[in-house]
Formats: sequence, C-alpha cells, structure tokens
Amino acid sequence: MPPRTALSMETLLAYTAAHVGKSLLWYTGELLLIFALTEYVGLGATAAGVSVAAGLLVSAAMGLFTARRWHAGVSLAWAGRAQWRGIAMAAVTMSLLFLVPLLPPPVRLPCVLLLSLPFRAAYAIGDVAQNTLLGLSCWPWRGAQGVSALRLIGSGLAALSMSAAIGLLLSRPHAGAATAMAVVCSASCIAVSSSWWLRQTLQSQTHDIKSVPAHRSGAPSRHHQLLPLVVIAMLSLTLPTFTKLAPYLAQTLVVSRRWGSAVLISYAIGSVIVQPLAARLHTGAFRRLGYSGAVLAGCGLLFAMQTTRGIWLDAALALCVGMAAGSAGQWVWARHCELSTQYGPAQQAHRFATLTALAQVALALGSAAIGILLRLYNDHGAAQAQLAWSMAIGPVVCGAACVLLAWSSRMSLERRLPAETAPTSTPLKTWLRPWG
Repeated sequence: MPPRTALSMETLLAYTAAHVGKSLLWYTGELLLIFALTEYVGLGATAAGVSVAAGLLVSAAMGLFTARRWHAGVSLAWAGRAQWRGIAMAAVTMSLLFLVPLLPPPVRLPCVLLLSLPFRAAYAIGDVAQNTLLGLSCWPWRGAQGVSALRLIGSGLAALSMSAAIGLLLSRPHAGAATAMAVVCSASCIAVSSSWWLRQTLQSQTHDIKSVPAHRSGAPSRHHQLLPLVVIAMLSLTLPTFTKLAPYLAQTLVVSRRWGSAVLISYAIGSVIVQPLAARLHTGAFRRLGYSGAVLAGCGLLFAMQTTRGIWLDAALALCVGMAAGSAGQWVWARHCELSTQYGPAQQAHRFATLTALAQVALALGSAAIGILLRLYNDHGAAQAQLAWSMAIGPVVCGAACVLLAWSSRMSLERRLPAETAPTSTPLKTWLRPWG
C-alpha cells in the first residue's frame, strides 16, 4: 500500500485550532454546564448531574454509531467535512441550551434534556472525525507524539478560557446568566470557524485513505493495546472531581473570587506547559505513567490535608496536578495513535470511537457521582474539609491506579520477554529500556 499522506504545517495548525474550538464546546458542556444548571437554571444537583450524565452516554453511543460510517474509500477531505458538520450542529444546540434560564421553571428540565441530547449526538460526529484524523496521516512535527501534545495544549487553553469564565461568573453573580450566554456564543463562534479552517485545508486531499500494515512480529500484546483505554477511563472517571467541585469549595471561602479562578487556571496551565516535554518522551516507557500517577496522588493528598486554604499553595498544587494529568493524557493519545496506524480507516475510526466512548461513559459515572455528592452536601451541609477531600479524592485514586497499571505492565513485559524468540526479543528490550 502507498504511505500515509504527509500533511503540511498549515494543516497541523488548522487541526490544533479546530481542537481548541471543539474543546471549548467540550468544557462548556462539562465544566460550565453543570454549574450553570444548578446556579442559573435552578435545577437540583441530582437533576443536573443526571442530565449531564445522560448526555455523555448518548454521545458515547453516537460516537460508536458514527464510526460505522467510515469505510476504506473515505478521504481526508470527507473527514474534514464530517468534523465541520458535527461541530457546527453542536455549537448551535449548545447556544440554544443556555437560553433555558429565560423559560418558566416547570419546563426547564425537559428543555435541558431535549437540547443536551442533540448536542451530544452532533458533538460525537465531529469528535470521531477529528480524532480519527490523528492516525490517518503523517504529521509534520514529531508525528503522533507532536500532534497529541498540540491537541492537549489546545484543550488546556480551552480549559483555561472556561476557568477564567467561571471566575468571571463568580465575580458577577447578578449578571451570571447573561455572562454565561456571552461566553457560550463566543465559544461556538470559535469552534465553527476553526473547524471550517480545517475543512478548507483538507479539501484537496480527495484520494482514498490507505494505511501501512505494521510488522506484527514485534507488536505489543493485547494487554498493552488495552492499556491506553484503561488509563483514559480512569482519568475521565476520577479527575473531574478536582475541577467540577472547585467552584463549590470556592463559594465557602472568604477569598472565593480569587481562589476558585486561581485553582482552575493553574490546573489548565499545568496541562499546557508540560506538553513540549511530553512530546519528546517515549510512549513505550511505563515509568513515565507511574511518575505521573505518583505526582497526582501526592499532590492530591497534600491538597486535602491542608487545614487552611491559601491561594498560592493551592494554585501550585493545582499546577502540579494539571502537569501530571496532562502528561498522562498525552501518553494515552500518542500511544493509542501509534497503535492504530496499523489499521485501515474503518478500524481506526472504531478504535478512536471506543477510546472516546470509554472516556465519556466514565465521565457520565463521575458526573452522576458529583451530582449525588452535591445533593448530600446541600441536604446536610458540608465543611470546607469535606469539599476539599471530595476534590482531592479523584487525583489520589487516579494516581494510585496509574502507578499500579505501570507496575503491572512492566511485570507483564518482563514475564513475556524470556518466552520470546531471539528475533522478536530485540524490540521488546527496546520497550523495557526506559526502565533500566
């Protein structure tokens, strides 16, 4: 088969910009929506959590369904058009969703459900197309590792923007709904225009997509192919407690206006500044995953065990948590992309849809759990220490799981190595070398 299409630097920049726009919609739905539903729409915490969780499940199912449309005859231009259509429809429905506070209270929950489900379905169409583009082409800067790092820089900038928006909402409670609507409209415009740019850069790539068959003799075992899926599920299930509960802890503090935005912004900055280093690290090194987990667990414990809250110390801990989470996230996407290049377009679309579906199901479970926690806190009251532990439990559990997964993967490779023949043992030793 002919080699994969080599893309230009302009296409890489357009892809990064499109991912920023898509991430703005994502964080609007994840970071801002549940806060807006409880504070401005007037929904109960449980209803808000259930509505967000239901939307995520629909998005996961729609992503898997959308992947079935991919086949061997598709082109990069077709993928560019698919991602633009999905993102444009998602932007429109998200903007309509934030008009719900203008409606009478009895019809707000049905309208939230009516609009959030189409948003998730449309988002899934654009998401699968953008994610599958990762493995279908040769990227001009450090290949899969470089484009994965740029993706997370883009998502980090989007998270940073949404964190600043939440800080603005906390500082202007009297005009919160109007401010939220302005933020959503701005995010939607950026998402639509950036996805259109990516579509235009891919318009000339009309030939059928081909893939290069990988050498299966030195390929990693099924255990290591599943590892990125397990890690992203763990990241998605646990880490949102740190960001989604931060605004509620901020409301209990005297310095709430500065503390909440400082923590969220520091977390987002951490996930961005680590990416240039992450792009240069070997994705086969399980020690890197273990180190990221150790930092997550350690910083989470330090955050929870503080008796008093301080802006600078908490912001520094949030920065470290963001760096560790960003490193682990980049490892997931780069490793999954590298493992997917041996497959054709349809199989790659299915693999990336499975990856995102696992993340979304995990996020749905996490959103439901956060909704239950908020309901308990509203019913019985919550001290600052309880909210702090609720925020930190996610990084602690995720970090411990990453350390355990890295250790078990290393042990699996060491047990497999003696059983391999001489010709196939050489690449496995290369996999183990970063541990030496």
